[in-house]
Amino acid sequence: MTDLLRAGFARLWRAPVFWLGVAFMALCGGMVCCTVYDGSRNGIVYFMGDLCRYHCIVTVFLPAVFCALFLGTEYEHGVIRNKLVAGKTRPAVYLSSLALSLAACFLMIGVYFLPVVCIGPLFTEGLGVSPGTLALTVCGELLMAAALCGLCTLGSMLISRKAILAVTLLLAVLAGLAVGGHVESRLAEQEFFQGIMMNDEGQLVDAGEMENPGFLTGTKREVYQFIADFLPTGQALLYNFDMMVHPWAMCFYSLLILSASTAGGLLAFRRKDLK
Repeated sequence: MTDLLRAGFARLWRAPVFWLGVAFMALCGGMVCCTVYDGSRNGIVYFMGDLCRYHCIVTVFLPAVFCALFLGTEYEHGVIRNKLVAGKTRPAVYLSSLALSLAACFLMIGVYFLPVVCIGPLFTEGLGVSPGTLALTVCGELLMAAALCGLCTLGSMLISRKAILAVTLLLAVLAGLAVGGHVESRLAEQEFFQGIMMNDEGQLVDAGEMENPGFLTGTKREVYQFIADFLPTGQALLYNFDMMVHPWAMCFYSLLILSASTAGGLLAFRRKDLK
C-alpha cells in the first residue's frame, strides 16, 4: 500500500483538479477576509469563530468534484486493473484511494484557513467562542468532509463510467443540500412571531405575540434535528449558520458514516467485476 500511496501522491501533485481546488479555496478565504474588512469599516463586528465556518457549504462540493475527476479517471485509463495485475490487493487499492481523497480535501480546506488565520485577526474582535468550542467546531467540519470523502470514494470505486460518476455525485450533493436546507429552515422557525391585524378603521395595528403553527415540537422536532445532525450536508448548513445543537453527536455521526461507507465499499469492491 505504501507504493500505491507514493504513486498516488506523485499523481496528485500533477493533477489540475487538485490545484484548481487549492486556488478556489484560497480565493474563498481571501474573499471572506475582504468581506470582513469592508464590514469592519462599516461598524459590523466579526469574530474568528465566524470566519472558520463560512467555508462549509463550499466544502461539500470538494469531495464530489475531486473524486469524480481524479479517481474517476482510473477506470477509464485502466489504472485500477493495472494495480491489481501488479499484485496489489483490492483493499489496498480502495484504502489508498480513500487516503488520497482525504488528504486532498484536507489540504484544500487548509488553504482556506491560511488567509483567514493570517489576515482575519486584524479585522475581528477575538474568537467569539471559547477555544475548546472553536476546536470542536473545526474538528467537526473536518470530520464532515471526511464523511463526504468516504461516500464519494465509495461511488468512485463502484461506478466505472466517469460521466455517470460525476453526475451522480454532484446530484447527490445538491439533493443533500436541498434536504438539509429544508430541515434547517424548519428548525430555524421561531415559536412566536409578532402579529399584525387590521382594525375597523382599516389600519394595521400590533396584535402582540402569536404562536407559530409551523414551529416544530416534540418527536417531530427531534426527527428533524437528527436528520440535520446526521446528514453531512445538513451538518454543513448547521456549521455555516451557527445552529449546532449537538456538536459531539455530529462528530460521531461523521465518523459512523466514514466507517460504514469504507466497510461497505471494501466489501462491494471485492466483489466488483473489473472488466
